[in-house]
Amino acid sequence: MKPTQLAFVAALVMGAAFSGRALWQTAHPPEPAAAYVSLFETHCLSRLATVQSGGADPHADLPKNAQRITRLDAAGLQAIQKRTSCAVKDATRLMTETQRDAVAQAITALIAQKLPALSEATAPVPADLARIFTTDAPEDSPNHWGITLTRSQPASGDTKQMTVTQLTLPRG
Repeated sequence: MKPTQLAFVAALVMGAAFSGRALWQTAHPPEPAAAYVSLFETHCLSRLATVQSGGADPHADLPKNAQRITRLDAAGLQAIQKRTSCAVKDATRLMTETQRDAVAQAITALIAQKLPALSEATAPVPADLARIFTTDAPEDSPNHWGITLTRSQPASGDTKQMTVTQLTLPRG
């Protein structure tokens, strides 16, 4: 077989493999609540661990208002990295009420399990869901950081219905 024919066959096989995977992912999307928590752990908590251990923050070089987005299109989720924060949201496909409740419970349990140094703020915030977890360090301290879990309006059908979990990183 000539090299050009071999390259053509290889391209066909790879194309079929990628198409098959895309079709499978479309037919079997990940469960949104579990995928949401996994994205938060993978993108946000791993970044926090790197920063806290003295490692180089891979997103510290971003310009002030720039962001890097990782999409999990099969579940309609995004992880958004900014210079001082990381957020996960159901940006392109809003979760159902049951899925949103599962996310709120799972994120709260994850924080309690993996970040026991955070305490929940008790200040009321007018929203459907507003939970704020922060360190005890003063707000102007470089060691102050925290996580917010928010959703403005549960039945709006627009971005106000979006569930957002944001990690604000320590500045020090």
